[in-house]
Amino acid sequence: MNYIRLSKNLPVLSVIFFTFLFSLSVRGFAAVSLNYLPDKANVKNIVLENDVVRYTILFDKGVELTSVVEKTTGTDFLAGNPPLMFCTIGRMGSYLYSVEENKTGEKVSLSVTQHPRYGANTLVVTQTFSLGAGPELDWKIEALNTSPPVEKEPLYPLKWTSIGKTVTSWITFPLMQKMVLGSESETHCLFPGQGSYFYYFCIDSPETSFMYWTDKDDPRMPIDIFSSRLERGIYFQINKSKLDFSFSDKNDFRTKAFSITQKPGEQTEILDCRIVPHQGDWHAAFAAFKKHVRSGFDFTYYQRPIQQDYRRRPVGHFTFLYDLEIYDPETNRFRIDEFLDEGELNFGGYDFLLLWHNYPRLGIDQRDQFDVLESLPGGLEGLRKLVDRAHARGVKVFFSYNPWDIMRGRRDHARQCARALKAIGGDGLYLDTMKETDITFREALDAVNPDIIYMTENRPNLQTAAMITGSWQERAPTSNKMPTVDLLRFVIPEHIVYNTLRAIRNREDLIYNALFNGNGIFIWEDNFGDIALVPPHERVLIHRYNRIIRENRDAFLTDNPIPLVADFRDDLYVNAFPTTGKCVYPAYQDDREKAPWESKRLIGPFMEVEHPDNWHYVDVWNHRAIPLKKENGKTQLLFPEEPTGPLSCIVGMPENLKVEQEGEALRITVIKPVENASIQLNTVNNLTWMEEEVLKLEGTSGIVQIARLNLDSPYLVLVKLMQGDVLRDEVVLDLGWKKL
Repeated sequence: MNYIRLSKNLPVLSVIFFTFLFSLSVRGFAAVSLNYLPDKANVKNIVLENDVVRYTILFDKGVELTSVVEKTTGTDFLAGNPPLMFCTIGRMGSYLYSVEENKTGEKVSLSVTQHPRYGANTLVVTQTFSLGAGPELDWKIEALNTSPPVEKEPLYPLKWTSIGKTVTSWITFPLMQKMVLGSESETHCLFPGQGSYFYYFCIDSPETSFMYWTDKDDPRMPIDIFSSRLERGIYFQINKSKLDFSFSDKNDFRTKAFSITQKPGEQTEILDCRIVPHQGDWHAAFAAFKKHVRSGFDFTYYQRPIQQDYRRRPVGHFTFLYDLEIYDPETNRFRIDEFLDEGELNFGGYDFLLLWHNYPRLGIDQRDQFDVLESLPGGLEGLRKLVDRAHARGVKVFFSYNPWDIMRGRRDHARQCARALKAIGGDGLYLDTMKETDITFREALDAVNPDIIYMTENRPNLQTAAMITGSWQERAPTSNKMPTVDLLRFVIPEHIVYNTLRAIRNREDLIYNALFNGNGIFIWEDNFGDIALVPPHERVLIHRYNRIIRENRDAFLTDNPIPLVADFRDDLYVNAFPTTGKCVYPAYQDDREKAPWESKRLIGPFMEVEHPDNWHYVDVWNHRAIPLKKENGKTQLLFPEEPTGPLSCIVGMPENLKVEQEGEALRITVIKPVENASIQLNTVNNLTWMEEEVLKLEGTSGIVQIARLNLDSPYLVLVKLMQGDVLRDEVVLDLGWKKL
């Protein structure tokens, strides 16, 4: 064992010694190397590097990181920062250090152990840094309280000795918490915050961005320190820790001190973390997080063909079977056809119904939920006719299950649910108040019909979401607030989420949020007898949502949705749903009424896009073309005038429709042939903003007399190229539109 005196160039540590345990020479190992600067005898820096990146660790006031250099570009990700301590624990100043090299698989490791110089300080801290072939630096911290335990109670208090000493240590992470990229104002922080039952993620503050996640025990997104202007950052993927890495805002993140308490002889793994430099903004951390979550997720139930049909059904209805909209007491029958007709008129149609028959009937007598089901008009056979009629109209039917039903004391609920679903021909089971279930319940239903869909009221964790392929978003702070991002929708897009909130009187944000996230909507007007009808203007909003999400389902069903893409404004939030030949950008302007109009008007350039030159853009929510502007070789999107409301939905797609007005006729031509194509002409009334389907041309060309469009009122005309029922291009025409 060799003891090497430090160079006098390190005044603070000139009395401290390093112990180097050379158990393995790593020189020449593949692309990874470890070097001492200026040399082993006078070490000041240790360099861990490979063909991709170089990390330089300084021993000065402690273990500090001075640079992270990306070799291909020469970029130092820590440029402008002083040396940053990896961590501070308790009294870090007076220690002896020992350093050990090691090799594990394809990684080279460096362990630095800090030994206290004074007996009263009993804390030994070891930090291990490991580098493989990629840019990631693994970082682990362990702390050991070396105080020996007291074997028996002493006669006198052990005030001046370390024997039997419980240690409480305060911890900070300057590298993570104090890093600045460019300037403090340009440095942004992505971090988790903690709700009552879940974690959320935000950038700088939950007031500026709020990404709702799942259960507290599920993996969390990395903490990312990034600069959008510099287009680079460093994220910290915390794999394991005894500390709670959740923060209330950026200031809390910058200043928070953690603590651990250790009994005599106790060893604590404080942190197991991966440090990753990256180009771009926080989406690099999101991509790594998504990959990590999906690598451990069981997609078995999502791979069934029925799940693909389920994902294409965005609009459901909470159908209280005692409601007079569906039940006619005079004839004692369910008026299913009239009910579905009214759903098409009021909301654009339903994809499925959730039949609710039990609460608040349960408890009136000794019947349980299964007895009540059989007591409905016509019994199970009558319900079967209702379901068959719904199926004939293309509408699926779910059956509700209450796990809290204790009437009759039955223990065979799974078997009873399977029996009922088989008898009525139901398509799915809604798990009331539940966020989880067990495999025996799932297997009982699969034995009846493996195509039965599970949907739960409460937010599932990731383990449960593997079995339950759909859920409700029913938390008021999240589903009924904009611009909340439903992060589960972007990490596991195969899982369908439905926005709803019982008894709510203002559903505007709920509707906006559904389109913003590509979520479904549950229409719920009868809250067990408490009627909360959807008002006319909100029915128009649901109509617009219904049409847009269906016509663009190819994009909304993408496997690669992107939350909160970059834009030019602090008050604008944009998600992206890209697919081959299309990208949908739901955009929301927050708090547009809370500031003077001159500073809040959404006019002019608002974001950049990178798509082929033949693409154009249409705001399908507000029915207007979005102009383009070239700036420094990049394409910018512009709002030609302020939108009438906070929501927009911009669809980018190849320009494939040519519409020319020739006198009193429109000549319509498709530039590039499309299979199964038709041309749809719709009008938009400027009073209701409702689209009305006026004319459909089969094929890819035609001449339409304007008189056939019946433009008696001020209308816009939408010419749509449809492939089946999916939008491939759209042209907005002003043929008599008058602003009011």
